[in-house]
Amino acid sequence: MSAVVEQPVEAVKEVLHPYYPRDAHLPHYVASQFSMNESLATLGSAILVLAVVSAFLISKARTPLSGKDKLVVIWMMVCAGIHIVLEGYFSFNHGSLAGKQTVLADLWREYAHSDSRYLTSDPFTVIMEGITAVFDGSFAALTAYGILADSPIRHPAQLITSLAQLYGDVLYMATNYMEGYRYTNPHPMYFYGYFVLMNLPWIVIPTYLIIDSVKSIYRGMLIAQRATSTKKTN
Repeated sequence: MSAVVEQPVEAVKEVLHPYYPRDAHLPHYVASQFSMNESLATLGSAILVLAVVSAFLISKARTPLSGKDKLVVIWMMVCAGIHIVLEGYFSFNHGSLAGKQTVLADLWREYAHSDSRYLTSDPFTVIMEGITAVFDGSFAALTAYGILADSPIRHPAQLITSLAQLYGDVLYMATNYMEGYRYTNPHPMYFYGYFVLMNLPWIVIPTYLIIDSVKSIYRGMLIAQRATSTKKTN
């Protein structure tokens, strides 16, 4: 009479998933409802809606805006939407994200092919995204307001937003690099298309806007100092 070999309960309950590292523990994982193309189309549609809303607000600006300022408004509005809605959703639902059946959860499951930390409640990722949702999102909206209202808050808000975005993105990408990109699917589409190209705008554009704000604040301070010196002389 042969003995019956029982499988450990943990092994039976283990759920297979497509993410890296292959031994990532995701017992609550369920497959997404949407395909890759549908998820990307959803994200693209949301960005398009934000751009259209931005264009409407630009048409109501207090003073006519330059082409550069129009683009900055659109960028900041898109950033505010992504930070507050998408990253805010992650911050509140990170513990159960891998098993949720919602549009936003599907978007995160798709992006997680490039970084599975978004499905494992990685402490650094959760903290970083929480700060980004509240801090970066609010200051991005404030920057857009500053431009539309022709307010002097524009460049301080733009500098703070861009510094936070650049700092956060560099830390985020560098931590994955320091661990040998173990959280990233090595397929070129996920590594270069998702991890690199989807994050690159938050390095290139904030760097340009930091320089832009520093120059503007410097010019403003120089004018104020000269005005003060002139008054003292008189």
